[in-house]
Amino acid sequence: MNETSTAQWFCIKSKPRQEAVAAKQLQNLGEVEIVFPRVRRTRRGHEKNQVVIEPLFPGYLFIKFIPEDYHGSVRSTRGVLHVVSKNGQAVAVDPKVIIELQALGPEGILSLLDAELKLGSKIKVIRGIFAGSEGEVVKLATPQKRIAVLMSLLGSEQAVELSSEDVAPLD
Repeated sequence: MNETSTAQWFCIKSKPRQEAVAAKQLQNLGEVEIVFPRVRRTRRGHEKNQVVIEPLFPGYLFIKFIPEDYHGSVRSTRGVLHVVSKNGQAVAVDPKVIIELQALGPEGILSLLDAELKLGSKIKVIRGIFAGSEGEVVKLATPQKRIAVLMSLLGSEQAVELSSEDVAPLD
């Protein structure tokens, strides 16, 4: 190991959809640290909503290593496309950025799960002819993923039936 250099954080560009492969293989190199931030979210589908975990920065992850000792090994790791560089020099990532990413927790997962709609929930319509309108959930029809929302229309309160995919909960 080179005694004169210190380990720095670098950004790694992975091959398409191989961030997890690259992260796992990079851990096998030895004296390196890896930050692979991901996001847990609800993917809306035709049949039902699914909870998925995906890269926060698709195609990228971060690794701390001594460039003189590991640069070749990192570049040739399965799943790695290249170390992000400028003019042929690997660009170090500001440690403050890594500290923020590490604040996501030991698994590095940011949770953005949709809040479950309940009777009385305040919502905002995000799609359709009522987009931008706000209302309150007054009826849930779960199998069809439909809800009735009480909205102020034409000067009076009206219950409007919408798809639950067309609304978002208000904070």
